[in-house]
Order: sequence, then structure tokens, then C-alpha cells
Amino acid sequence: MPINQQLIKRSLVINVEDGVNADGSTRTKSRTYSEIKEDSTVENLFSAGNALASLMASPLVNITLNDRSELVEA
Repeated sequence: MPINQQLIKRSLVINVEDGVNADGSTRTKSRTYSEIKEDSTVENLFSAGNALASLMASPLVNITLNDRSELVEA
């Protein structure tokens, strides 16, 4: 039986540096932006993430995209 994936929620997470831990590793802080349009391309999301990160005082570590989906029988 075929299974379909239905997107429930999408969020863009921007991780920036937030100092250094006692062991010398980089500490990060994340900013989450939700209610992302389902039809947004990864290229557009990456550009938006970089634009948002450029407004922050700390250097960008990475940009992640979180998708939550429901699996349903077709």
C-alpha cells in the first residue's frame, strides 16, 4: 500500500556563535523562524537565512530546515 507524506510544519533555524565553553568548544545560540511557506525552495530559504544572520551580532554557524510530516495511507 502506498504511503504519502503530508507536511505539517516547517521552520528555519539559524545557529550563531555564542562564546566558548570551558573546554574550548564553541557555544551556539539558535533562532527559530516558523510558519515557513510549504512551497519555499531551499535556495530561497538559504538566502533568507543568510540575510537574517547578517543582522545578528554573532557569526553564523549554520542554517537548518526542520520539517515535521505526517505519514498517511494513500
